[in-house]
Amino acid sequence: MALLEVEGLKFKYASEDLFNNVSFRILNGDHIVIVGDNGCGKSTFMNLIAKNLIPDAGTVKWENNVSYSYLDQHLKVKNDISINDYIIDVFKPLYDKEALMNSYYEKLAYCNENEYDKYLDYANQIQDELEKKNFYAINSTIGNMINGLGINEYGLDTKLSELSGGQRAKVYLAKLLLEAPDVLLMDEPTNFLDESHIIWLASYLKTFKKQFVVISHDEFFIKEIADVVYNLSNKVLTRYNMPYDKFLEEREIREENYKKAYNNQQAFIKKTEEFIKKNIVRATTTKRAQSRRKMLEKLSVLEKPKNHEPMNLVFPFSKGLGQEVLKLDNLTVGYNDKIVLEDLNFLLKQNQKVVILGKNGVGKSTIIKTIMNVIPKLDGNFLWNPSADLNYFSQEYKFSNNENAIDFLRYFYHLKTDGELRSVLAKAGIKGDLATKPMVQLSGGEQTKVRLALMTMKKSNVLIFDEPTNHLDVASKAELWQAIDAFQGSVILVTHEDNFYEGLVDLELKFE
Repeated sequence: MALLEVEGLKFKYASEDLFNNVSFRILNGDHIVIVGDNGCGKSTFMNLIAKNLIPDAGTVKWENNVSYSYLDQHLKVKNDISINDYIIDVFKPLYDKEALMNSYYEKLAYCNENEYDKYLDYANQIQDELEKKNFYAINSTIGNMINGLGINEYGLDTKLSELSGGQRAKVYLAKLLLEAPDVLLMDEPTNFLDESHIIWLASYLKTFKKQFVVISHDEFFIKEIADVVYNLSNKVLTRYNMPYDKFLEEREIREENYKKAYNNQQAFIKKTEEFIKKNIVRATTTKRAQSRRKMLEKLSVLEKPKNHEPMNLVFPFSKGLGQEVLKLDNLTVGYNDKIVLEDLNFLLKQNQKVVILGKNGVGKSTIIKTIMNVIPKLDGNFLWNPSADLNYFSQEYKFSNNENAIDFLRYFYHLKTDGELRSVLAKAGIKGDLATKPMVQLSGGEQTKVRLALMTMKKSNVLIFDEPTNHLDVASKAELWQAIDAFQGSVILVTHEDNFYEGLVDLELKFE
């Protein structure tokens, strides 16, 4: 029996159909990964099955009493609460029952004799229920979770608002896993996770006794956790009951067959339309022409195969520098006088590509924000070459509600025409309606591509990237790698994906 059954699903964004009679199901024990190019509708589909959106047609039916929880790639929660209070809220119903049980035990001290057995029975019933739900192992359960994800290092009294984006993401993930619903729905859960914590999460999910549906572009992670792969392509979801490696082989065969079927059908349609046009006015052949017209009207037309929109990124080089590009001299960085890293000494040389590595919260982004003058240094110094032209991709960026991709670029280059800005966006894979759709409605990968497009408009000799691969699909990561590799100047890169920086950088700076 399916825990979730989706039939005939259709959904339209603006004037574009995202899905064509999509079917989908979650069976007992399913460990599902949904894959597809950036912008194909994966996150929208997840929001539809999570009942955050209403489909235009079709049904989304959860089996009665099936519980599910959803981790959104853009999750927003109340931040003025401590880590401990946020996580412990998962178990509030059990703590409330414990308080009720204790109130019954307290009543035993002064209740009437004829009420004693009643209150004792009430208390015992609650205690049996708490034991069945492993209430007395809660501290151990929470401890295993926060240690596995490295959250214990932050201090459980720390407010969510004081955490970095990556740290908050891990806390949200911990709470979702502790909720232990029948079905976990997770959109890009590895974004901002360190390599060791991705490995821990993969191990946790591999042995997970319930069901999950995960959207991810992290191939290592997918290979580790997927028993079932759903591929979203050409507005259709196709189920593959196989591990990811075998899926890749099977998908290639199916996509080639789909292209052949599409081309054959288009040839048939063209031939039939020519016959109708030629014979519809002839008395001797009009009935045959009308018959074929009716046949065409009933034909289920295949969607044109949609290939990956490539990114042809070029980061323009401005001018050469001397040997010393950036010098850190006993630099101390942090927030609000709270030291994160201190006594940093480093020299970035001309044309050198460097990656900064370390756990979430160790201070990678703090270093970047400090040398970009986003936040003040706490002590020591850093000195850029006076001829350095900096081009910066920040880890987090907030778009206004009505701002589209063209508006976003025009804010920085207000004399450019719509045509010129569309041309820039097209080279980053943002074409057609995507250029005028509100940025907040674009997928995380599409938003990243728009921001990368902006970087291609500026001549520079130093590129600075803080987690640029979050949300990008596999093909887009490879294209970004090529663009960075081809850049003639210096590069500072922060990333948690070791398979992205391998072969790209000259030097690794790792902070423990």
